[in-house]
Amino acid sequence: MAAAEPSAPAKPLLERVGVQYFHRRSQRLAGPAPSDAVHVINPEERAGMRRVERGAVLRAAAAGAVSACASAVAEVWASPLVPDGAPFFSAASLEFWLIVGGVTLIASVLEILFIYWDTLRSVHELARVAGLSLFGQTEREEQAQLAEALARAALELPNPVDGPFGINSRKDASRTMLVVASLVYKAKIGLTSFVIKLLLRRLLSRVVVRGVANALLPFVAVPVTAVWNGVITWWVLQEARVRAMGPSALDELVERVFAQAGALSDAGRLAALRAVASSIVRTQDLHPNLVALLTRVASRVGDVGKAELDDVGEFLRSLKALSAPELSLTLQLLAVACIVDGRFSKRERKLFSDALEAAGRPVALGKVDELRRAFVHGDGVAVEAVRAVA
Repeated sequence: MAAAEPSAPAKPLLERVGVQYFHRRSQRLAGPAPSDAVHVINPEERAGMRRVERGAVLRAAAAGAVSACASAVAEVWASPLVPDGAPFFSAASLEFWLIVGGVTLIASVLEILFIYWDTLRSVHELARVAGLSLFGQTEREEQAQLAEALARAALELPNPVDGPFGINSRKDASRTMLVVASLVYKAKIGLTSFVIKLLLRRLLSRVVVRGVANALLPFVAVPVTAVWNGVITWWVLQEARVRAMGPSALDELVERVFAQAGALSDAGRLAALRAVASSIVRTQDLHPNLVALLTRVASRVGDVGKAELDDVGEFLRSLKALSAPELSLTLQLLAVACIVDGRFSKRERKLFSDALEAAGRPVALGKVDELRRAFVHGDGVAVEAVRAVA
């Protein structure tokens, strides 16, 4: 009896909720008829997207300010319940902490729920304004994957670790650094408020009476939380915009880059795939645009057997054996892979520099920076710009 195929892991609950919300909203709202490709943002679309982004940032900041203000009012109101001389962290202060903790918990839950809902709505509206249809007459697998990617962006959910063809995005990552980065990210608002409170307590104690200082300090979190919420929401919407434009841009780029490639050798086909896989390993993130690029390149080069794709060292060593056209194609694909997530990070710069050195080419990154800016700003990515990098 044949063994049953292992079932795919279930999608995270929040991701499924986000996609369902996108689906319901798409059924209610007809998208504007696109006048150009999704990755080309015309002036009308640009104005509409700025309006969506501005509204989302202001609402997130307001939600954070209201939530922090509720906690601050509770703290000031409950402060007299702490007996004189009693430490704040003691049994005598229990009533104070129950009141402040209860109000903070309720306010935080309501704040998070509102921001999640509003960010989902704003991300979907951003895609709609750009002319992107997530759910067409016949829903395709790529549309479903894009909807999932946008939901993850809106809800700040991490990307998967394991990708197609056995690629592990965390292959070269330090587990300790990943844990530290996650903890720092989660504690960003609390740490910022704590540091600012310490600084202001020292400053206010010198210029105002102690009672006034103690009354003002709880409200320090109000602007801090508002600013953080606004910054994070703006970042989320920029990431969603990059994810929305990615598939459209890659359709055009891969088509044109391969149009003049001619027949590739086995080594050339393998190097093309490894260029994208190496970028995934170096960024330590399975960004959906990189997955889309990898899928498109794989459909072009065909089956390459069971070769390991995510070995960066093997990729760099293989460049010297490529013919001139294959080398140019591989470096062009690497450049696209380095910028299609909207960033050109330090690790990606090092990877591209290493590839140019291994290929015997002069190290120059300016053209790659120009390519990234054109893509992120929605100016369209001319294939000539891609070819200029290699």
